[in-house]
Amino acid sequence: MSVILDTTIWKTKQFAKSKQVGPKTSTILLISLVISLSVVLLTCTAVVYTEGLRQFSSCRDKIVGYEQEGMYGDTEQFKLALSYCDSK
Repeated sequence: MSVILDTTIWKTKQFAKSKQVGPKTSTILLISLVISLSVVLLTCTAVVYTEGLRQFSSCRDKIVGYEQEGMYGDTEQFKLALSYCDSK
């Protein structure tokens, strides 16, 4: 026994649906590259900044050590030596 369904469907108003366009591979790669380069740049900047702070701290520690040993005759010499660390 076979059943044949004979239906006619009249499609009077058909509209073509536009495809959803996703981001292209080149755009994704470009965004990834920008993010990676910004992370590297921020890391390098942080390293340089902290290295400068470390050098200032070691310079200041040496001068304070010399002052505690009595190498400077008065406070003006000590302040002048500390200003040397600021100029680096």
